[in-house]
Amino acid sequence: MFEKFTEKAIDIVKSAQIYAIEYNHEKIYPEHLMLALLNDINSIVVKTFSVYKVNTEELKKGIINLLNKRAVVKPVEFVVFSDSSKDIFQKTLIIAQTLSNSYVKPEHIFLAILDYPKLDFAKLMAEKNIDIDKMKSMFYNILSSNKQKKNKHPETFEKRRRNDKSEDLVSLIESSDSAKIFDRAIAKLSTSEYEILGTEQIMQSILEDNDSDTVKTLNEFGVTTETFSAKLKELSSRQAEFGDKQIIFTPNALKSLMIALDIVREEGTASILPSHIILGILKSKKGIAYNILKELNVNESLLEEKILQPIEKEKNETLYIMRLAKQEARRIGNNVVGSELILLGIVIEANSIAAEVLRDLGVIVKDARDVIEELIGINEDYNQGEITFSQRAKLILEDAWNIAKSQNKTKTTADDLLLAICNQPDSVAMKALSKLGVDVLEIRQGIKNRLEGFRI
Repeated sequence: MFEKFTEKAIDIVKSAQIYAIEYNHEKIYPEHLMLALLNDINSIVVKTFSVYKVNTEELKKGIINLLNKRAVVKPVEFVVFSDSSKDIFQKTLIIAQTLSNSYVKPEHIFLAILDYPKLDFAKLMAEKNIDIDKMKSMFYNILSSNKQKKNKHPETFEKRRRNDKSEDLVSLIESSDSAKIFDRAIAKLSTSEYEILGTEQIMQSILEDNDSDTVKTLNEFGVTTETFSAKLKELSSRQAEFGDKQIIFTPNALKSLMIALDIVREEGTASILPSHIILGILKSKKGIAYNILKELNVNESLLEEKILQPIEKEKNETLYIMRLAKQEARRIGNNVVGSELILLGIVIEANSIAAEVLRDLGVIVKDARDVIEELIGINEDYNQGEITFSQRAKLILEDAWNIAKSQNKTKTTADDLLLAICNQPDSVAMKALSKLGVDVLEIRQGIKNRLEGFRI
């Protein structure tokens, strides 16, 4: 039942449990829940009572008087929910669903209590001349309007910078890690009637490397050179590979490689590996190779998890920072990682050159969190959807990757990410740094000094 409750709603339930034990009750009653709601001085519930000029302290005393009648003589160590509390929890789910709210908030609990006709609390409200129907109407309006105000990240709607993606792609496929794959894939074109490289040739080429860990993983899922080639021979059309036009790569092959390139940047490595390409094919959900994997009944999520395992084990600064950034996104109920959460990830990581520079400039985790929450807000609903990157965050990852490559580094590091953030003056991250009193020149000089072996 409580899997649909927000963290604040669960806190209300926990507080009610504490009150039940404190007042020596064997059960958690709706009045305990109301007491917990009234003790959250920053809640909408308390603010609403304030609007109606209701003295919440007097109301709490009235509730405690009601509860004292149910106290038992012996000390209570364990409590259960009363039938009326269970009914209210069920009612909160219905109210949330009616209002098209994804999760139960404290306000839903309050509405469910007001809707419950048998409570002594309702009589107490009537005694204090509180118009329950008017208050319910007000709360329904508040929650109805809130559902239309979805938290939008300020960097979500920025236009993507135009750049030559093919240049990046060429530099990657010519690197030592992936050159052999594409050499073999291109060679396969000469033995077919095709002149354009598709996902099927790329997949066949990957499968030929029997010593590769990625291939061994694919073999575990029943994807071998033989099974894949057998399915490929059954195809009479290559339509699944094409969009509106033909290019050196089929559109779906290009899309898969572009996704692989994004994964490479998020991970902080400098070249596309077979594992990245397989992940790109799985995430694209299009093309001949993907269709064959489906026909072979491959469990996509399990294969993706298995391929990601060795990547996750690597002690990579960028990968760890991205993981921290995503955790922070979930913490504040957002499904978008913006530039500011990459910055926060750097601060939380704490051991990198970039983190040391920020720490020397007075940036600590608590202050950074407070400023970022002020800038982008908090969505109280749990967020269980896929975490994506804002366009600005993608530009920062791309820029950091280019900075690393220009220095002939094999991996992107935290200082590359921080320098890339400094190159985006209009980003939320730079607004946060400005509020924290940090200057771009101080950051750049700090990184330079550290890299040269000096301390600020």
